[in-house]
Amino acid sequence: MDLTEVRPENNNEAKELMHTQKPIDVDSRSGLRLRQRLFSAKQCDKGLQNVEFVPLSKVESHTSLFNSIQVGIKPTKDWSTIGVMDKFYPQADFCVTRITDMCGVHIHVYITGKAYTKNIEGLGMGSVIAIKRPFLLKPTEIKRSIALHVDQIQQVWVIGQSLDLKQCATFTRKDVRCNEWMDIRSGEYCDTHLARVCNYSKNGRMELASGDSGFDIRWATQTKQSDGSYLYQSKKANKVDPLLNLMTSSKSKDAYYVKGKGLVAIDGSLIKKKLPPRKEHTEAEKEEIQKFLRGKRDPGAEMIRKIKGITDEKPRTVLSKEALDKMGIGFKQLTKEQEESKKRSIEALSKANDDNNKKPRYVTL
Repeated sequence: MDLTEVRPENNNEAKELMHTQKPIDVDSRSGLRLRQRLFSAKQCDKGLQNVEFVPLSKVESHTSLFNSIQVGIKPTKDWSTIGVMDKFYPQADFCVTRITDMCGVHIHVYITGKAYTKNIEGLGMGSVIAIKRPFLLKPTEIKRSIALHVDQIQQVWVIGQSLDLKQCATFTRKDVRCNEWMDIRSGEYCDTHLARVCNYSKNGRMELASGDSGFDIRWATQTKQSDGSYLYQSKKANKVDPLLNLMTSSKSKDAYYVKGKGLVAIDGSLIKKKLPPRKEHTEAEKEEIQKFLRGKRDPGAEMIRKIKGITDEKPRTVLSKEALDKMGIGFKQLTKEQEESKKRSIEALSKANDDNNKKPRYVTL
């Protein structure tokens, strides 16, 4: 068989296959590829037409201007962003999720109220969601990023399912797979395990073992510097201040205060602060407190009586002790200094009266 006769037929078959394959659906704003679309492109354009779209990589810099002390024009609150859910912690009436652009940027989102109940069927791992006019949640710890909160139907909707999000193929333990999700176009392993494998290769390659070079994953995101050059974002973990490690406990979780829920961690668990147990006073201490409060009618003393359960024998009056003293009602015990001051005042008054009783030296004619 002549190969020149077969080649055109194969090319035609390849062209036919290319025409029969469906084009990949790509979101026009975020550039994320969709395997299944639940919200049409026209509906998405209509929902985001009156807000500014902020890429997920610029959300942190955009939101930091709201709390800045610098005087200037604040950014608009009418903004939106789009991301893929790579972590999902559903609860009874709300959920906590983490969205990513699959280029190393992650932001936690708290979905409550009608925003959760109306979209509960579409929310899950790999869901591409749009966030519109979210509320900002400040972190409880220093050097932590902000989180987003939505509770209305108009603030969030599920665009579809991601085509490229896939779980890491590494097994951390027997029958336990790595819980990191990554872009399938970059390989089958997450950045942590990929860097670990590349570092192992130093043992077998002298040019890597003898040098000071290391493996560093860098994404295609770039930031323009003041001198005109571009700085590429590094995936290498930032060094943490050792003093910060002493101040924060290793068991503590990143948490944010959500309206109507309280303090909620990023894994969806509610954090309840334990109050220290109350110390019960002995009978001798109660008698000492009661003796101290005897005869005192100020609001502070009344509050202590109410908390400690102390009842006073004297009848209560509407007026305070200071008001009763000014009116001359009741008996007020003076201290030694007050008694001495009172004696000096009486002596000065009596001396002044004696001087006034003397005959005048001059007579007015």
